[in-house]
Amino acid sequence: MPYNLNRGRTEFTGGKNILASTHLQFREVGGTLDATKFDTGLVEVGTCIVRNTTTGKFEPYEEATAGTFPSGYDDPVILNVDFVNDGVNDTIVGELIVRGSVYGAKLVGVTDEFKAATPMIRYVYQ
Repeated sequence: MPYNLNRGRTEFTGGKNILASTHLQFREVGGTLDATKFDTGLVEVGTCIVRNTTTGKFEPYEEATAGTFPSGYDDPVILNVDFVNDGVNDTIVGELIVRGSVYGAKLVGVTDEFKAATPMIRYVYQ
């Protein structure tokens, strides 16, 4: 469940299942998502994200123009929860997939470059 400084309840949204297997592993310490880097509103489950080595916060993955993993970023993971971003308050999440099987067609922002950077994740297509 994502946490931030916003109080209140959010209605159920989505219901999209990206998991192709029940066997998976999350990043042990979760992560902080940089509110200023994500679009405001609903951020979908299955979004590919990376950690900015300068700030230590996660941002949406964007492919580098050189065809290699972008410098200044590490720890590519896949978000396994939806959350509503207000653009101001960072959100803390615990379900960041580092190992397992996912449906590649249901992911947001996945590229061949991202797949190469996540060898412990198996991408299955329906």
